[in-house]
Amino acid sequence: MSADGIFLKVGESLELLSQTPYDSEAVLQEALAGHPEVIAGPTTSGDGESRLLLVRREMGVPSASSAANVFSLDHLFIDDEGVPVLVEVKRASDTRIRREVVGQMLDYAANAVVYWPLDLLRESLASRATAESKSVDELLAEFRPGTDAEEFWQEVEANLRQGRIRMIFAADSLPAELVRIIEFLNEQMNPAEVLGVELRQFRAGDHVAYVPSVVGRTTTAAQTKLSAQGQPWNRDSFVAAAKTRCSVAEMRLIERLFAHVDQRGTQLSWGHGVTPGVGGWYRIDGRPTGVWVLNANTDSPTTRAYLVFYFGDIVTRTGPARIDEAASKLERIASMKSKIGDARASAWKKYPSLYLADVASDSASVDAVFEAIETIID
Repeated sequence: MSADGIFLKVGESLELLSQTPYDSEAVLQEALAGHPEVIAGPTTSGDGESRLLLVRREMGVPSASSAANVFSLDHLFIDDEGVPVLVEVKRASDTRIRREVVGQMLDYAANAVVYWPLDLLRESLASRATAESKSVDELLAEFRPGTDAEEFWQEVEANLRQGRIRMIFAADSLPAELVRIIEFLNEQMNPAEVLGVELRQFRAGDHVAYVPSVVGRTTTAAQTKLSAQGQPWNRDSFVAAAKTRCSVAEMRLIERLFAHVDQRGTQLSWGHGVTPGVGGWYRIDGRPTGVWVLNANTDSPTTRAYLVFYFGDIVTRTGPARIDEAASKLERIASMKSKIGDARASAWKKYPSLYLADVASDSASVDAVFEAIETIID
């Protein structure tokens, strides 16, 4: 009997598939790209089987110091809940799998959630569709039948900006020290998730079997994720929570933001995070686009509600001139001057934010906020 093999029944006989190392890292990467189901599996706190849609191999990631891509992620997938899944692949024989790969992945994730514009993800999937002689709609229909494309991308956008991503270290074998790091990170991080997948290969003649094993789903990690998931927010629950942590003036601003979307926008996109979050979506050049995100923060007296402008995503649709004009309105707000300067210097790849408390009691500042929004969506 072999402890390192799989017996495959072929007719009336058994054929032994022996564990075989991958010829190269590229072969392992090809296996993941062509058969993402082998690393999909359950999430930390979920019992269902998550599906994965490949967006791109060798996905570029920019950094704070440069709008150009300075990193290259092995694989970017999106799961059926719209969660971006970042995958780094290494063979056990690669010495970088011990520690260097951890810093590499955290670099990618930290920059991706801030500097990836949604349009880049959409364009990457469109390029893949073209290469396969398909449309994006066909890929999405195969992946999640009956889905609405814009709704799907709104989910992706909300997850990305809230830091709800999954990082997966994939290898033919994961060293014990890396397994412990994965477990530690997954127990500490929220809403981000960190998992490892050992994908062993077994062969006999033309037969190939992939046997995945997931690490990082500790009881502590599952409890941490479940306790922080909370309920999906809606208008009533958001307002109820905001009233416990915002002033009367801040609540007036929040209600005015909601009313503006009701009158001029397409929808309020509610978050699923621990803190109350919502995005304001408007039609820009004929397409629904997230313009701002509002978060009421925690109920701690040391935290404050804040509003974020999605310049980094919007600029790809409006062009820099319109963003510059909108930003000039916000520069009238004292607390925004330096942030707008930084965003302008980055060619509008940043996401300037303001605390509601800094503007809510000043009518001129509130007017500047809505003038900026109007400039963007006109």
